[in-house]
Amino acid sequence: MNKITLEKDKCVSCGCETLYDKEHHIDHRLAYIEGVGQLCLDCYGKIYGLEPKLQGMEKLIKKTKESGEV
Repeated sequence: MNKITLEKDKCVSCGCETLYDKEHHIDHRLAYIEGVGQLCLDCYGKIYGLEPKLQGMEKLIKKTKESGEV
């Protein structure tokens, strides 16, 4: 059996693995900047001055990254 492994896109700012597979269409991504590329959620927040508005948001983001749910 052939097992297909989908490579994750890397953040153009810090180089870490993002939530999205390279094949995931850019229209269905968060933190994708046209002409620049994919940012991780941490870099996107730092660049655009966003702070989590809800208590526990960082924990939720971490859990989402770990589970691969997008």
